[in-house]
Amino acid sequence: MSAPSPFSLLVSHWTLSPSVLVPALAGAAVYLIGARNLGGTWPARRTVSFLAGAACVVVALQSGLDAYDDRLLSIHMWQHTLLLLVAPLLLLGGRPLILALRAAPPQRRSALARVLAGTRRLSAPAPALGVFAAVVILTHLPVFYEATLRHAALHDFEHALYLGAGLLMWSPLLDADPAPARRLDGLGRLIYLILAMMPMALVGAYLNRRATLFYPAYGAPARALGISALDDQGQAGAIMWVVGNVIMVAVGLWTAVAAMVAEERRLVAREARAGSVASPDRGSPA
Repeated sequence: MSAPSPFSLLVSHWTLSPSVLVPALAGAAVYLIGARNLGGTWPARRTVSFLAGAACVVVALQSGLDAYDDRLLSIHMWQHTLLLLVAPLLLLGGRPLILALRAAPPQRRSALARVLAGTRRLSAPAPALGVFAAVVILTHLPVFYEATLRHAALHDFEHALYLGAGLLMWSPLLDADPAPARRLDGLGRLIYLILAMMPMALVGAYLNRRATLFYPAYGAPARALGISALDDQGQAGAIMWVVGNVIMVAVGLWTAVAAMVAEERRLVAREARAGSVASPDRGSPA
């Protein structure tokens, strides 16, 4: 038996489970109903983004990536990249909270707004970074990581942690909260991005450079597939270190530039309004 490529696993070894498929389809259906209730005013690009995020979760957890995540660490790391970075990014790109507020009946909007306000402390930049760093580092400790390979329920919990941590991490960068207590400016987003990259770079670099096997459970499966478990570990570290940070840099820089442009436009608009107010005074008689 030879080791499969990550790309081949995207279209092979699929196992459809109701525990993943039903929530994904339900979330997509609720989103589509909300978008339809707005009468065509909701941007199609946001709908496409959200549906792509839901599909990304299904691919990560139902395709061959999930079938081989306990045999090859590199495959596990591709799965983690989808759940931790790509799927949350696409889901938040759909602006589901804004859609929920706009599509909800008027009598329910205040209650929904209160629920969102109650979660605002956790989604603020500092707590979001703390949760993200803790999840990335602690779940890759051998005692926890190898336990997930033995216990299916813990493995599922790990996946939920990654998805939740990714949603929190991206939230301040993508302005997912419709009314945050404090919105990051362009410089703040760059600093936030650098801090968010550190835990993934730390874990990825350690795995990539380590000279011995960090997770012994991957030794026998890798040999059965005819590859070196140590080489596979190095590749897994590179995926987290390089691929993960490339995604974060690309998105982070884009949001930082967008925030700077938006701030410049607001400044120009304020100056224009100030000029229009001051001009009648200059033209009035003494």
